[in-house]
Amino acid sequence: MNPSINGWIVKYFSNKQAYQIFDLDKSIPIELQIRKIGLSYGIINIANLPNIFQTFKLTQEELAKFCFLQLLENVHNKLCVNSEQNEFVESIIAYYELIIPKKNTLFSTFFDEKNPYSRLEKILSLRWKEHFFSQSKNNNTILNMLLLYIDVLAYEAYLTNNIEPKVYTTYLIEKAIEILIKFKEEKRPNSEQDIHLILFLKKLTSDEDLNDPILYHDSNLRLNFIIDFIICNSWDNEIKTLVIPKAINEAFSILKEEKENVNESINTFKKLLEAQNLDYSFYKSTNLLNNIVTNSTSYIEFLLTRNKTRLIKELQKNTQLMKLLAESTYRDLNDEEKKMVKNQTIDALKTIPSLAIFLMPGGTVLLPVILKFIPSLLPSSFNENKADDKH
Repeated sequence: MNPSINGWIVKYFSNKQAYQIFDLDKSIPIELQIRKIGLSYGIINIANLPNIFQTFKLTQEELAKFCFLQLLENVHNKLCVNSEQNEFVESIIAYYELIIPKKNTLFSTFFDEKNPYSRLEKILSLRWKEHFFSQSKNNNTILNMLLLYIDVLAYEAYLTNNIEPKVYTTYLIEKAIEILIKFKEEKRPNSEQDIHLILFLKKLTSDEDLNDPILYHDSNLRLNFIIDFIICNSWDNEIKTLVIPKAINEAFSILKEEKENVNESINTFKKLLEAQNLDYSFYKSTNLLNNIVTNSTSYIEFLLTRNKTRLIKELQKNTQLMKLLAESTYRDLNDEEKKMVKNQTIDALKTIPSLAIFLMPGGTVLLPVILKFIPSLLPSSFNENKADDKH
């Protein structure tokens, strides 16, 4: 199953138990599970996921879609007891319609989708792709994942206290900015990287009034998010060590109030760092063009590696197509063969725009960018969500 291809949410719900990442029997609090798999630090450690996720190569974006769909579902089921699956899907769509403007957005057509499951797939893709070019500039997915985590927190506040999502999202982002500013004052006074990050986050806030005390909706998810955000910001990637800030500062007072929780976060984060070979930075200011080229080349290599068996299938299908077309000149094809010719011809035509783009000057850069936004350009052999697919 591949969350980059249409139909993945329906397939997920049809075999939800097999893809369940979080232990819902509450033996371990959900916020600690989020921390353990690395989600609250912006990197999902696939080694801590069920075995089914390790049988097929998935990107961090694809893993994030799985995790966030399940987190949103967990929040909904906890607060809306005995609700049906369709009610959850409708609730999420209603929530995101309050966040994503239907007008003045390049992706407004996503809301035209009638099927609620397809609509939800497109909304989750939109939330990831909104910062696609910023993500390329930062050469990272970590910041994007942390912003998606804020979506979950705002959804929880929305269901619990009917807090307007944009308002609560602004509150959380401004809290993050406050922490970043204090870090800048305390340990990175000359970091241009911090300034860029703060300016980037400020663009995501709204002008809503934040004085309503109900905004300070308390939850363990929010508490852990703030702690984990402070801890991952404490990592200095140059000297490869954690520099924990002083708790006497108001922005970091939570470190003193939640000592046991903080120690748990530090220990979990250190394990993640080991898995990353002590290389962690959720915001990197580097050359935009170089990063797009690097990321695009990596994406093409990733597609070819992951879909090598499907590429072979595609070639075999084209061979069958040519054989049937040749036979049709001296005999009538039966209904099954005609259907096969029709489907394979459509697939063959799909490869033409992709090939044309690839052969253009700069096509190796442009093709993966276009495929991110229009995955339907890929032939059907690349659709891992077909019923006959094992993963």
